[in-house]
Amino acid sequence: MPTVVENLNLISKTMENILDFIASDKELSEDFQQYLEINNIETDSEKEFNNIIIQYALDMKMQNGLRVLEYYRRNNNSYDEIVDSLLNSFSSVFKVNKILSNGFDVECLTSNANFEIIPMVKMNHLKQIGKYDYIQARIMELNNTLYILEIYDVISEYDVYRASITAIRYMLQNPRTAYFKNDKKRQELENSAKEFNEKFSECFGNEYVVTTNKYADKLIEFFNVYRLEGKKEDFSLLIEKVPENKFIKIEEFNCDDDTFMQNAIGGFSSHKEIYDVGLWMDKKRGLYIVPFLETFFKCFEQDIEGKADCIKEFLTSDKIPPSVLKYASEKYENFFDVVNTCFKTKFNNLEEILFNTKTSYLDSGVFSPVTVLFNSELFSNLLGFEEKEDENKEEIKAKRNELCPCGSGLKYKKCCGKNS
Repeated sequence: MPTVVENLNLISKTMENILDFIASDKELSEDFQQYLEINNIETDSEKEFNNIIIQYALDMKMQNGLRVLEYYRRNNNSYDEIVDSLLNSFSSVFKVNKILSNGFDVECLTSNANFEIIPMVKMNHLKQIGKYDYIQARIMELNNTLYILEIYDVISEYDVYRASITAIRYMLQNPRTAYFKNDKKRQELENSAKEFNEKFSECFGNEYVVTTNKYADKLIEFFNVYRLEGKKEDFSLLIEKVPENKFIKIEEFNCDDDTFMQNAIGGFSSHKEIYDVGLWMDKKRGLYIVPFLETFFKCFEQDIEGKADCIKEFLTSDKIPPSVLKYASEKYENFFDVVNTCFKTKFNNLEEILFNTKTSYLDSGVFSPVTVLFNSELFSNLLGFEEKEDENKEEIKAKRNELCPCGSGLKYKKCCGKNS
């Protein structure tokens, strides 16, 4: 088995090969130029350009929906374990529990798992990182060892809020991080997805329900109340049809704004445009909130405004689970004809579509962002929810003239024990 130093050299060499491949491969280099143009990216320095192309290689999809790294793997004509590891790399926030001679003992904020991570630079270059600080970084696993590919930022141990909200952003981008190295959490998410499915079926009697963005937030809240309290009430007043089904570009919620957490499970009503929003239940992965769900289905019934863009969005977006495509392919006989015409492809079956556009879902261990958020104590705490109490935890009591255990500084009889 290669040593740590040998692995670090192999990782560096592989990254160099990938970047060289992007520059030399005609299809990929053209796609990278499109990526720069579509996102209005301009670079002023070589370092800035290198950072952009590395992000493109590790995180982005090509215009045809295939991940850049997946395209590289399929066209490199050789199996590379490191490329597989890079495909599964992810970014998150890690709290430093202990500084080691060659790395850090950390807790992953998104999954609550503890492990060791080794940087690709010498430790004396990272002296600014102290015990209990938070590292915002990308990591990968190779030969049962975790390596830091890149450190984006170091967050002070005192800025817990910033560390937490940054971790939640990463969890929304890649829900897999919610159970990394934590089998108990994964099982919890599986159980939660199953419970969501049962409650959704009881509540709505269908695998999806559609309304407009005007009522979407209230419909989500309605379901959550039913899920928690089981109160069956009439939701018909929360169902509204759009005047016209059409696909339009809507601005994404600003992830630099602290209100993005609330918007993560709602916030559609803030948009001026009226469009349809679907609550879609995936039996394995939980609840998805899908803008333009009905419009997507209408694409196979009639010509609508933005039809080609709608088809492309549903095929290439990782926010749309394969079950939506499966439902449409079984319901509409013209599914593949419409998809191939709009997407300029020659897909013959659903497996081909998923193999080329939904590679992240080929692993069944993907859960919806909503399911992940509803099971995240980090998210709940930041929204002001009460932490789950340990059922075995004994209640802390104090004598009337002793200081109150809540930490107020008052005597118990004048604080929490005032009415007892």
